[in-house]
Amino acid sequence: MNDQFWTLYDFTETSGYPPFKRLIQNRLRERIEKLVRLHPQWSESDYVDYFVTILNDDSQPETEKKLAHWHLLAYFDRDRCYLIWRNWCRLPFYAAYAENLYALTNEHLCNREKLQQYFNKYKTNDYSGASLKTYILGVLKNVTREHINWESPWHLLCNVDINSRRKLQTAAERLKAALQSAGKQEPEISQYLFAWQYFIPVYKNNRVYHPQRKGGGKWPEPEFSDFVQTAKDYNSQRFQPGAPLQVAVGAAITPIMIQKWMNTCIEALQQSEQIKEVPYDANSNEQPDTASFNFWEVGETEAEKAESLAAVDLILRSELELIEQNLAKIRSQIPTSYRQAVMPLCYPHRLALLTQEQFASRMNVHQGTVSRYISKYIETPLLEKFQELTREQFNPATYVKTFLTEKFSNFKLLANPIASQLIAAIADLEPDLQQIIKLKYGQQLNIVELTKIIAQNKSLTQEEVTQKLIIAEDELQSNFLNILKQWQNNYIKSWLKNYYQNLIQAELLKSFTQLESPYQEILWQKYAQKILKSNSDSQTITTAKQQLQRSFIQGIDKRFGISLKTEIQQIGKIIEDWLSTNFLYQEIQRT
Repeated sequence: MNDQFWTLYDFTETSGYPPFKRLIQNRLRERIEKLVRLHPQWSESDYVDYFVTILNDDSQPETEKKLAHWHLLAYFDRDRCYLIWRNWCRLPFYAAYAENLYALTNEHLCNREKLQQYFNKYKTNDYSGASLKTYILGVLKNVTREHINWESPWHLLCNVDINSRRKLQTAAERLKAALQSAGKQEPEISQYLFAWQYFIPVYKNNRVYHPQRKGGGKWPEPEFSDFVQTAKDYNSQRFQPGAPLQVAVGAAITPIMIQKWMNTCIEALQQSEQIKEVPYDANSNEQPDTASFNFWEVGETEAEKAESLAAVDLILRSELELIEQNLAKIRSQIPTSYRQAVMPLCYPHRLALLTQEQFASRMNVHQGTVSRYISKYIETPLLEKFQELTREQFNPATYVKTFLTEKFSNFKLLANPIASQLIAAIADLEPDLQQIIKLKYGQQLNIVELTKIIAQNKSLTQEEVTQKLIIAEDELQSNFLNILKQWQNNYIKSWLKNYYQNLIQAELLKSFTQLESPYQEILWQKYAQKILKSNSDSQTITTAKQQLQRSFIQGIDKRFGISLKTEIQQIGKIIEDWLSTNFLYQEIQRT
């Protein structure tokens, strides 16, 4: 029997293409199977009529009416999900929007009284032969369209629960993504977001929740007084420790600027394309931090950045080759013939074939031996080489001074990760030290002006303020060196993960190309094109994956001298993961 009368979808899990949600599945399925046995001649419409009759029959037990309601809900559910996806997938932030539309349609499908009213209206009116499902979907379509048309641009911008930090943060991330998609950059993005979080409560309190406003209807246009109040809040809060550094720069903000910024945010939200789903391996397939090694140089073009990144990658690869050539000379309990296998097989990248414990057990050594081998002989020398390259490019002390005096007040020049580390170092200062840096360099104040402002809250002499500024600069430099060191360490680890993951991917790709043509084709259809022609193909796919697994294990054994036959289930999961990600298929030259 078709599952349409007993399968409910969990729409909110995957934003439009959900797995089956097995709510009360067994109970509903058993009832359908029983009805099939009792009435093998029934068609789809017969089942619909049967459940509608039960729902309208007051003599039926409540349990039977509830189950009939659930059967009908399941019957409409898949088409309801498709309706939302088909008609509204191109709206800004569809993934979040869809949840609201799904909840809205639930108010009409899960409310038994409303659903019965729709059934009665369908029965008593002529709808030109439309099926009950078509009629109900038309009702849901009208409901959702009416809801969307009811919203105003200010509803789109300000419909946020400011009492929930999580919801506010989620909305801020969506707005930031929309602004980035619209081509906005720092410092504008941080300034827009900072103003937006103060504008929301002002607008909602003055307009949406105003006692004279009638309930319902579109949210009204803001008045100029709302922007005046927001500008006042923005200017009074921009030097506080929690405020972004980008808002501490330049002159005070005017109400006209706030108005312009909020309209820019609305335009970005309205024009934003559908947010794409994050790839499955987005978090585990780490990439080295952004762009180039000359990324602290201002005015570098994208082509120059790509060249710089390629140059750094080449230097690190050359250094890694030298390290691997000398592995036989180091002192370690790991047998010489297996040292080349440590990093490809058990460094913690997404396609690592063994854990450190498994590898250590095969070598009859302690797991700590493998860990020390990786840290001492691979990561540390590579990190030292990277730090040497960094020292050749810039002096940290000079960089901090130049940043503060020349670039702090112009964030448009700060599109590089080194500057981002320095900004993080400023944000890590104590509140009073952070404030004095913001005022001194963000507003370019002299010591007299700085003392005047600082002394408003705390009695300090000019000499004490000068000493406090020196302390702030010294701590900033210390923080910057620590954060820079951590960033360099993370860069090398990410680079190594990417390097050795690509090595394993190359072995998988080689094994794939060695498969017979029919097996290559069916795996291509299954995982790249998402096509499965018939159930009989399932056995062929299983055979193809088994052959791919055997070929891959043989390739690893031949290259590294280590058999993985005892980890066949573990390898099978890795191969399934690799096949499912699809991105390697673009490299396969198919005939």
